Amino acid sequence: MIESWEEYLLFEKELKCFVEKVEANSKIKKALEYVIYAGGKRARPLIVLISGKMCGGNYDRLKNLAIAVELIHTASLVHDDIIDRAKSRRNRKPLHIEYDTALALVFGDWLISKSVELTSVYGEEVVRELARAGAMMSEGEIMDYYSTKEDFTEDDYFECIKKKTAMLFAYSAKIACKVVSRDSKAAEKLYEYGYNLGIAYQLVDDLLEYLRALKDKSSEIESITLPQIYEKNFGKDAAVEKVLSKIREFSKRSLSSLEYFPNVNERKKLEKIVQYMTEDILKSCLLS
Repeated sequence: MIESWEEYLLFEKELKCFVEKVEANSKIKKALEYVIYAGGKRARPLIVLISGKMCGGNYDRLKNLAIAVELIHTASLVHDDIIDRAKSRRNRKPLHIEYDTALALVFGDWLISKSVELTSVYGEEVVRELARAGAMMSEGEIMDYYSTKEDFTEDDYFECIKKKTAMLFAYSAKIACKVVSRDSKAAEKLYEYGYNLGIAYQLVDDLLEYLRALKDKSSEIESITLPQIYEKNFGKDAAVEKVLSKIREFSKRSLSSLEYFPNVNERKKLEKIVQYMTEDILKSCLLS
């Protein structure tokens, strides 16, 4: 669905151009090509482009921000794969196995630094927001890692995925608005949209992992997730139903945040992204 959108095609073109033209040594460049050309949903940069357009901006103004959020997301995946001792991601070897761990570690740092450089054109506030999102993602990853080593409650889980996943979605939507508009209410509503979508998406991912329905990635180390917490208290069938209920709840919250905006094409696309990241992924993985 989203692969045919104007924004998706534009972003893929801009990302390819970035990879081809970036100045870096040969090993960094090889690592960049390996992880970027593996593909991905590109949900975060799409949210940047569409949210910014809905708030009166244009794609040329937003492209640096779109690339930056994709790079910081990619950095988190590279580092996650090392921590989790991943065996595969997107049906291929993760970077630290294809090349080596040292390259993957340093390359993740390079991606974060490049993200900051790209957003510097928007000024101090945007850089500060990106840094805050990155710091929260790191805190969330630490919570995730220690989930199997310490008591990990439902509250801990939601705090973890808020930081690890939801904050970058929220940042992507909010800052896209702020770089093109002074409408603080629109920025607030887009933050809510991204935040709740991020929670819903992480719940989907964790449920599919719990049901062993993810075919394109595997890891040696698995963290404690909400389905496991619910299973312990309510049994497996009830756990699945309760998680599905949470997915519907946060999806509805995400969609409700868009009611502030006129019913334009960009709003409809943001609504479709919610469906794509929740219902569509669940159906494709569980029915395949």
